[in-house]
Amino acid sequence: MEENSKNLSFPQKQVMAKNKDKTNPLWGGRFGEGASSLTRSYTASIDIDKKLYEVDIKGSIAYAEALKEAKVISPKELQKIKKGLVKILAEIESGKFEWKESLEDVHMNIESALAKKAGNAAKKLHTGRSRNDQVATDLKMYLNVKIDEALQNITSVQKDIIKQAEKHISSVMPGFTHLQIAQPVTFGHHLMAWHEMLERDYSRLVDAKNRMSVMPLGSAALAGSRYKINRSLLAKKLGFQSLSRNSIDAVSDRDFVIETASTLSILGVHLSRICEEIVLWSSSQFEYVYLSDEVCTGSSIMPQKKNPDVAELIRGGSSKTIANLMGLLSLMKNLPLSYNRDLQEDKDFIFRSIDYSNDSLVLLGLLIKGMKANTKKMEADCKLGQVTATDLADYLVDKSVPFRKAHETVGKIVAHAESKGVQIFELEISELRKFSKLISEDVSSYLDPVKSINSRKLVGGTAPSQVRKEINFAKKVLAKR
Repeated sequence: MEENSKNLSFPQKQVMAKNKDKTNPLWGGRFGEGASSLTRSYTASIDIDKKLYEVDIKGSIAYAEALKEAKVISPKELQKIKKGLVKILAEIESGKFEWKESLEDVHMNIESALAKKAGNAAKKLHTGRSRNDQVATDLKMYLNVKIDEALQNITSVQKDIIKQAEKHISSVMPGFTHLQIAQPVTFGHHLMAWHEMLERDYSRLVDAKNRMSVMPLGSAALAGSRYKINRSLLAKKLGFQSLSRNSIDAVSDRDFVIETASTLSILGVHLSRICEEIVLWSSSQFEYVYLSDEVCTGSSIMPQKKNPDVAELIRGGSSKTIANLMGLLSLMKNLPLSYNRDLQEDKDFIFRSIDYSNDSLVLLGLLIKGMKANTKKMEADCKLGQVTATDLADYLVDKSVPFRKAHETVGKIVAHAESKGVQIFELEISELRKFSKLISEDVSSYLDPVKSINSRKLVGGTAPSQVRKEINFAKKVLAKR
């Protein structure tokens, strides 16, 4: 048995020797043999983080210049590095660059390619720099660009909203609470509510972007660098407003990712709510708006269907932004300082959220631009749901009735009207007077939806004059961007 055992083990050892993997030349010096193919595949992130290639190259060029100023590399070596990186950038953008899973991520793929183009000079580029501070810097730079894109897209949608609102400053429609007809408003006023939601999203993204503008580069792995890198100049070149003050925190901080994801999840909720209204309004039950063909699809079985699929997919897709935020919070909640490989997972979450947000904003713009309002149907619905009941209560208040007493009285009038299957404005004055002797012919102006709307002139109200002011204010804000 012992002899057989030895004979059996010999060929297995031989197979293992033949299949030994090479160590990664960029970090494998202390390893006797390379990671298994399964380990390499499992730890690779290149399919996701190759999106960072442009900011990675930009950061490396700036860092190379800082190394030259610190006298770590010569001017000639700097030129070789810059020339090589520019070539790599062109190869990536032309689709000629070969991404290798064995090199794990975007940073090592670019560094490996640079070694072939710049020789020994390329091997000096990583002096005093770790992938830890490199990826934190890259991610901030990338999100900075993508947030700018989102800010532009939000502004574009807001302009589309304003154009629609201007057409309908005086168009009457029912306002809703609990999805029931509540009070008359103008369609323009309702559209400007969408504008306000997006304005808060814009503000939050600006705040997130400003807080994110702290450069981690120079923190190295976690302890900082011994080389005299001019971090302030480096930050200025890369567009950062300030420097990280603690190297341990700098390489392990992902608050900026979480905050961006949180802001995008709120944006996603807003996009979903707006699209929910578009879906409802375009239904045959509401028929408040008609959508353009370019944002709708048909049915494979029902020839008559025109489905608001884009609005539905924006609504449904917003769930991803919430899930991505939860994923990031769960990822970070138990990580000790400083860097941990778990942080590799952050990119998939935030990339999905930012891509959804920018794509959805562009599509929402198309939805709003092509939307046509059915103002006749909206106006007709203002004769339903006892829409001016609150105005009738206001009428009694103007006659010196305490509001709670007026509310009770109008409630009884509404119950009486509904028992007859009519609206309160259809009741005779004599019937109304049975509930309050203070009611006279002048009540008719309070029961008219248009007059109700015109009376609400306070800042933020639905009166057309006030809506016009809000539109003009919004235009001035957008003009400064």
